Amino acid sequence: MKALRLLSCVALVLSACGDDGPGIQPGSDDQTTLQAAFIEAIDGDVVELGSGTFVLTDVLEVTGKTDLTIRGQGMDDTVLDFSAQTVGGAGLDLTNMTRVIVEDLTIMDAQGNGLRINGSDGVVVRRVRAGWTNESDTENGKYAIYPVQSSNVLVEGSEALNSSDAGFYMGQVTNGIMRDNVARGNVAGFEVENSVNCEVYDNLAEDNTGGILVFELPGLPMNGAGTLVRDNEARANNRANFGEPGSTVGLIPAGTGIFILAANDVEIRNNVIADNRTLGVGVISYDTVLAVEGESSTGDPDYDTLSEDIYIHDNELSNNGTDPGTPGDAIQMLLGFIMAFTDETFPDGLPDVVFDGFFPEAAGLGTLCLGSSPAPFVDIDVEGVAAEANGMATRPIEISRDTTPHECEGTPRPSVTIDFEG
Repeated sequence: MKALRLLSCVALVLSACGDDGPGIQPGSDDQTTLQAAFIEAIDGDVVELGSGTFVLTDVLEVTGKTDLTIRGQGMDDTVLDFSAQTVGGAGLDLTNMTRVIVEDLTIMDAQGNGLRINGSDGVVVRRVRAGWTNESDTENGKYAIYPVQSSNVLVEGSEALNSSDAGFYMGQVTNGIMRDNVARGNVAGFEVENSVNCEVYDNLAEDNTGGILVFELPGLPMNGAGTLVRDNEARANNRANFGEPGSTVGLIPAGTGIFILAANDVEIRNNVIADNRTLGVGVISYDTVLAVEGESSTGDPDYDTLSEDIYIHDNELSNNGTDPGTPGDAIQMLLGFIMAFTDETFPDGLPDVVFDGFFPEAAGLGTLCLGSSPAPFVDIDVEGVAAEANGMATRPIEISRDTTPHECEGTPRPSVTIDFEG
């Protein structure tokens, strides 16, 4: 039997075989063992981790490798436990990689982020669970699975739990796909931020503060455009927001299905969006953030605050907006002003699609297209509400539930293809 086990491991590089099965086994000093394995790995290697729990006290760093695979025995079998970590801003941290695969393992309770992949081209994260044990804890790390400033990124079949920002986060990514993943217990389940040509499909976002976010934020080195969000389920994302106070994600109202902030060229189609108590879909410009925060400028002269070329159609929306906002949050504040300054009331809550009313004058209302059979909708005219609240009104507030100006067909986005899928 021992000879057979040895033969089964011949093809594995940097793997140990023995009575406990293939892969590097947990031991008395997992930190040193695993970090040494990553340092010694050469291009084209497979670093295989055996079954069991590896206890880590510092970040595990991998830098500058090509065609490297880091493989466990499965999400339920190989666990990287960072609960004893005393230093380091991440759990597993990969930088400047070319064609890297991380698969079949769990990363829990890291300081900072769970799995970060930075400055890399050709990234596959497959069947990885990452997150934190404590629920709704602001001290949890921000991002569970975090590809950033990278290209040709695929994240599939994975799980993200209890992140204090986003469970799955693609930031400043070119050509990215998130599919067949599950996000629970996070502030944001899935977030695409300042990224180009990304697709989010066949995912489940459940019991987060917000299910799926598409953001464009100021002050970052890359501008994004072009995101397709299709065939997902965003259900019951009603968890109280436990994000860092003052952060942008900290403003997301509890009970948000899908949220678009200052993003461009976004299509949202064929999703099931249900039981989110505040918003089914919110389309917001950064001008609303400025109004809520009492600021006049982002400080970034090249930043476009508006959400433009948004196409929302053929989604299954139900039981959203039934109990909008939380006392003291931005939604409650805006609704309070609307009801104080107008005859508009919301006895049945908010419609499925909420638009803040900021749009580029040159493009007109058609910049938000809701298809030929729009979902229930409201334009809450944040600009007018804010001006009235500040005693600077020059026109009446124009709340509108009329979908007619938005009954148009946008441009369907093609599916994303990437150069490397592992």
